[in-house]
Amino acid sequence: MSKDLEYGWRGKLLWIDLAEQTYEIQDISDYCEEYIGCRGIAAKICETRLTPGTKAFDDNNDLIYMVGPCCGTPVLAGGRGYFFGVGPQCYPEHYTRSSIGGRCNLAMKQCGYDGIVLKHKSKDYVVVEITEDEVTFHDGRKYWGRLCVDTQKMMKQDFGDEAESIVIGPAGENKVRFAGIFCNRDNAAAQAGFGAVMGDKKCKAVVFNGHKGTKVADLYHILQLRDDCMELKNIPKKPDALPENMGIGSNLVENGKLKTQSVLDRGEATYITQKGNACAACGVPCHLTGYTFVRGSNGTYHTTCDTTNSSKCVAKFVYGWVALCPMELEWLEKKLGRNYRWPMDFRRGAECAYMINNYGLNSWEVISLFMWLVELEMEGVNLTEMLGVKWDVDDPSLFPKIIEMYTYRRGFGDVLAEGMARCGEKLGGIYLKHSDHAMQGMSNHSLGTGSWFSLKYPYWVAVALMTSVSTRDPMSDEGHKYPDFCGRRTPFLRLPELAKEYYGVDGTIDPDPEWKNSMDEEEYHDMAYRNKEYVARKMELTGVVTGCGVFCDTIYPETLAPLAKEEGYKGDWEMQAKLLTAVTGVEYTNQRLEKSAEKIWNMERCFNILEVGRCKKDDMQIVHCHDSHDGDWTTGTKIDARRFSDLLDRYYKLVGWDENGIPTEEKLLELGLDDYNERLKPYRKGGSKA
Repeated sequence: MSKDLEYGWRGKLLWIDLAEQTYEIQDISDYCEEYIGCRGIAAKICETRLTPGTKAFDDNNDLIYMVGPCCGTPVLAGGRGYFFGVGPQCYPEHYTRSSIGGRCNLAMKQCGYDGIVLKHKSKDYVVVEITEDEVTFHDGRKYWGRLCVDTQKMMKQDFGDEAESIVIGPAGENKVRFAGIFCNRDNAAAQAGFGAVMGDKKCKAVVFNGHKGTKVADLYHILQLRDDCMELKNIPKKPDALPENMGIGSNLVENGKLKTQSVLDRGEATYITQKGNACAACGVPCHLTGYTFVRGSNGTYHTTCDTTNSSKCVAKFVYGWVALCPMELEWLEKKLGRNYRWPMDFRRGAECAYMINNYGLNSWEVISLFMWLVELEMEGVNLTEMLGVKWDVDDPSLFPKIIEMYTYRRGFGDVLAEGMARCGEKLGGIYLKHSDHAMQGMSNHSLGTGSWFSLKYPYWVAVALMTSVSTRDPMSDEGHKYPDFCGRRTPFLRLPELAKEYYGVDGTIDPDPEWKNSMDEEEYHDMAYRNKEYVARKMELTGVVTGCGVFCDTIYPETLAPLAKEEGYKGDWEMQAKLLTAVTGVEYTNQRLEKSAEKIWNMERCFNILEVGRCKKDDMQIVHCHDSHDGDWTTGTKIDARRFSDLLDRYYKLVGWDENGIPTEEKLLELGLDDYNERLKPYRKGGSKA
């Protein structure tokens, strides 16, 4: 039954059949209030319309793209979107998600939809144009083979300056398993490989050209809350500034930092700023510090190419690919005779960043593959013979050549294009040992290796639990706020107290790494695994709410307030509920939102069980995430299999799953998931599929 939706939501989902070049509109208004939006509604669509067991390149792998009720409103950082479907990068292939920023999300909603679904495979290359009134299918042959930025420029030229688009690059066309979907130069849905799904469907781009506005229930309150968010986060309202340095570090420049002014003085770029491409309605491009725009840096490989690029988050690592942790430096230096992974100067970094974005690749996987190759070099593998190109890290063209190899699946690049998890499994032995694959086909993230390796043991134990039960790496859309409590104790002296209040129990962020020297070792490790189930549960539920809204999880939830010393540095933990209420006119509270999130979380788990038989054995695979390093890079510690198994058992009990990680009948009936309860009966203990 259709509902009248006045505020926030559209209540419409556009199904596009690429094979038949037809479309239909589904009324989803009945789902909106209960499932909040985006991730929740996608979970409902998944339950009713998708088929468990579908593979990434099957004809019936429907690619869902959705936004939330806050998109198109003045809500600060409320304009993100998500893609859902079976991801080629996932291992094994399964339903998952990948979020995207930029202005494409607003453009889609301005056409009058909360989401679109790309069904089946086009018979020939196609570009889909969506307006407020119709869907038009255009010949995509002239765009096929084009780079991402060029394609977006062509979309503007051919469909108008106000048109926005989502596009794939050559990596997606060639079904590289870690190809992303891009908009606005470098905004990307990179994890899971959905760019390869679009490529498999022969859909080069989807163009949006609409002008419908979004009504809100209480505009004044939204604007007031927007100012509150800025103040709580201490976000400066200032013009674009010259960033101090270009990345996390470099061994080739002063004090381990690649200084921006030095880059300009040396003539290696003509222009650098922190402007970038803010997401619609945000105005705070990654807190004004994480977004760097570079112009006028000629590459070392494509020597005639002006590598104009913008980079944020992980893409900035290409300016400073260097080992920073003392343990890692010692470990690599002993084996390689050098204390860095590769000598990456600014020009090389700028070119690699340009290629990653323009070819349409997942930066996380690109960096992980380079780490993998260097660790194989450490083990004595003849990389020149393996790759078919001379392995010389001092050659500035080496890594751009390798990027090009797997983008176009040339030579050994065809193996690399299958991604980290499959490379390791295919080759076995030391190749598998040094694979940076953590879980679900994704590389390590905040597990004491790779990025965020300053998240020392024991703080990464909660991250390991979150990763073990998710359908993807959860840290880049559910876990960004966890380090607020566990890694930044100065000047937040009340963090243990605030963490207790936030997570609901004591001891969620203890013990401090410094306590190890003064505690019994067994007691210390017992404390490290204590109560982390409460951390994971809280982060998961807030992550679902964020993914339904859709809010940017670098800002929400508002856990801490850096300047609010008199309030104990506590942020506004009700902010998302307040915003959703002001947007939609529906009275949301944290309790109501978390109950909806619990239902959505269980729906995703149920579907994952039906499609790949997910169980505790699978969740326990996380214990191998430190195999290649003989422990993490921060303390040399591995996941303790016994303690982690006990932690999983406590987590299962807390969330209402049985000892095999399957939601119990009582939990599913409590949540109103009667259909899933019937479908899961054969998988429970004693069933034929358990």
